[in-house]
Amino acid sequence: MVINNKRYSAIISGVCIVACVWSVHFFAVFDLLNGYAYDYLMRHALMSSASEQLVVVDGDKQAAERGDELWLPLLKNLLAADVKQVVFNFLPAQVSADFYQLAADSGKVVFGQQLLNNDSYSPASLQPLPLVAVGKNITLGLMSSPQSQHGIYRTQQRDINVDGHSLPTLEYVAAQRVLGNTITEWDSRINFIGGTARIPKVKLAQAVAGSLISELITGRTVLVGVYGLEPLASYFTPLATESEQTSAVLYHAFALDTLLAERAIRELPAWILLLAFINITVATLIFCQYLAFQRSFLVAVGLSLCYVLSCWLALHSLFLWIPLFELLLVQWLTFAVVWQYRVMQENQVLDSTLFNLAVNLQEKAFPVSFYSSQDPWAQLIVMINESLHLNRMIFLERVPDDHRLKEIKAFQCSIDDVIELRRDYERTPYSTAIQEHKPLLLDKPYLNPLTIEEQHYLVPLIFAGEVLGFWAFTVEPRSVLSSPKFLALTQIYMTQVSEILYHRQEWQKRVLQENNKFWNYLSFSTGAKSYLALNQSVGLLDRRIAELQEVFNSMNTGSILYDLFGRVLLLNKYMEELAQSANLKLYNITALDFITTVTGYDVEIARNIIQKTIFDREKVSIPIGNFKAEHDYILHIQPLKLQSHNQQLNDLTPVFQITGILCELEDVTELKAIYRLKEQLFERFSLRLRDDLATMAMTLSVIDDKSSTHEEKEIALKSTQNKVHESMTTLETVTEQMNREIESLTSNLGRYPINRQEAIKNAIATLKNYAALRSIKLHLQHPDLLGLVFASPNELYSVFHTLLTLMIDDTFEGANLWVSLEETQEWVHYYFRNDGIGVINTTPSTENLKMNEVMRCIKHWEGQIEFSSQVGKGSIVALSLRRFL
Repeated sequence: MVINNKRYSAIISGVCIVACVWSVHFFAVFDLLNGYAYDYLMRHALMSSASEQLVVVDGDKQAAERGDELWLPLLKNLLAADVKQVVFNFLPAQVSADFYQLAADSGKVVFGQQLLNNDSYSPASLQPLPLVAVGKNITLGLMSSPQSQHGIYRTQQRDINVDGHSLPTLEYVAAQRVLGNTITEWDSRINFIGGTARIPKVKLAQAVAGSLISELITGRTVLVGVYGLEPLASYFTPLATESEQTSAVLYHAFALDTLLAERAIRELPAWILLLAFINITVATLIFCQYLAFQRSFLVAVGLSLCYVLSCWLALHSLFLWIPLFELLLVQWLTFAVVWQYRVMQENQVLDSTLFNLAVNLQEKAFPVSFYSSQDPWAQLIVMINESLHLNRMIFLERVPDDHRLKEIKAFQCSIDDVIELRRDYERTPYSTAIQEHKPLLLDKPYLNPLTIEEQHYLVPLIFAGEVLGFWAFTVEPRSVLSSPKFLALTQIYMTQVSEILYHRQEWQKRVLQENNKFWNYLSFSTGAKSYLALNQSVGLLDRRIAELQEVFNSMNTGSILYDLFGRVLLLNKYMEELAQSANLKLYNITALDFITTVTGYDVEIARNIIQKTIFDREKVSIPIGNFKAEHDYILHIQPLKLQSHNQQLNDLTPVFQITGILCELEDVTELKAIYRLKEQLFERFSLRLRDDLATMAMTLSVIDDKSSTHEEKEIALKSTQNKVHESMTTLETVTEQMNREIESLTSNLGRYPINRQEAIKNAIATLKNYAALRSIKLHLQHPDLLGLVFASPNELYSVFHTLLTLMIDDTFEGANLWVSLEETQEWVHYYFRNDGIGVINTTPSTENLKMNEVMRCIKHWEGQIEFSSQVGKGSIVALSLRRFL
């Protein structure tokens, strides 16, 4: 079976970490550190109580040389007090046989026998028994120096090998007499919890005098210890400090009390410790993958403190020692491995993202920036030359820390063409240009003259009061005269180029500093390059998105993008404005609701449209006439298809291979108005053609009538020929107008054949309420059939509106205003007549802007207008427009 490293990387890492820490524990790598932790935790107990198993009677070394006068009364007093047993840490040498006989008969006395030459260079031997003790049935236990761990004494041996025999130590012999064979520990850790206050002590003289408190020693083991008999008088123990060590007597007392009270410090079983390693590793692997670094670090610190607390509690309550540093090692090693892996993954993703962004955005979607391009000044020259028709130009830059100039870029010339050889900007003509701080027309040529006539200009490039360089160019005089904004554009370019030059110099300094590896190492900035590059790419992407959003907002159609679940993903500004005018809350309705609201269709038809869009992937276009007053729209509904090169087999693959439904509302009001113009033109032509054909049919019947005379037939034939000629002429005229491109009706003043009645009727309907305020009645008189007139719909309506407003203002309250239409062969006449004051203002002026516009439109249409007034009787306005058909 092939193991996927990426899939099982956490398991593999965890197993390796546990194996590594277990090896460290097995080879006791952290014994020294764990020993320090053990000693520190041992010294700090919440409370301590005196031992209930042991009492120490201690004396100095001189006491060991005394005889029965001291030791025999002491032994009798202790036995009389009904002690559990008496333990001597030595064999009294000056006593009589009665002392040892009493000890043997009592069966409660244990003597410590010293082990001589207990080192690795000579064989060990036992201290010989005193002659008075030979043959006596006394109990003995070995007294030897304990083994240290890195200089600290923490354990007690159970037995010692002497001449091939394993002999028990004094503490184990004494404990075994009390507890029997229940002691299973071999070399056990001594329990120092509670400190020296835990062991009750009585002076030897007090015990000999018989002034012992019976409750203190009855039923307890009494350790009679004499100082100075062992090779080491004191030991460094967990309780010891630099100035105070633990005496040998007290060390054996702690060891004996630990066994008697069955409070030996045990180490955590290996299988439980291994299980703890596994649990810690698994927990750390989990929370480090789901939490951020700061939070996971705080959790790891909190768990480490919990381990310390757990070790302390286990030591003081369960007398169980848990290796602390192994727990901390497995915790922080897992933490380091996981975060190293996460950082490595993030760097891989970052590198991949950087590469993809660089390829897809910076190189494809974006041109190289001005500062980063290989030849930025060539771009600048192209930009200037597109707006200013210059013959030659050269950009000069100031040499750093000098007053000389050097070439940056030249167009159709070079630095060798500069006549002024010093190139010192502190001299003329440079100093003059700096003083003028504007493009300077030179009296003398700056560049080598050509065969054509040229003007030479020198432009200073100054930013923030600092001279950065100069821009010199030549131009033909006729180019300057033909462009009234030449000098103004040159001034603008001077300011912009100066700022560009300044920012490019600052950019070069910053790039040089960023690429300085020495300073990057000093400032820990070497690892930030990837993130800076990512930030730059994301900035480009953000700019690209902003530009696309601007393009989306500037579209002339209202667009809204829905996902397949009917939720709004994106809409442009025009659609927002349309929705506000129609009181639609687009984010609160689905695509189905939007279609039904805009089109007026029922739900079933709208649902069929969506099904056709999603499943058939077809575009649907629906004309909309009642969405907004006086506006006509077309609703385009199309699927946003997923291109084949963008398909990815992952969880983000869109349903049905489309990413959404795009709905667009296109305003076709003006297009429909243009269509109506041509429709009206065709209707009028068809009416005219029908009349002509009817006339020709009638004349042809005359020709076919046998009763018609020859003259009548000739007249009918000639009439038919004239009608055919007129129809052909009319057809050519109509065809010319039908093929003519009608420009925008809203932004251009046109001249088209339009319906002569529609504009006047709309203007009268608009002003009807205004006239009703003064009880003025409007009357319209017109023939049933009228031809078309040359005008433009919007402007003709404005003209009628202005003229009617002037006439209403001039009409008496409660009077009448008549509008009548008449037509001749070439003209259509509009007559406005009222009963009024007769003083209308019809003079075009700066104050009467509407009248100015009326006169401009009529002139463009090749029409005529006349005004006549009679004070106290009223006014008459006669507007004549050219007729079509």
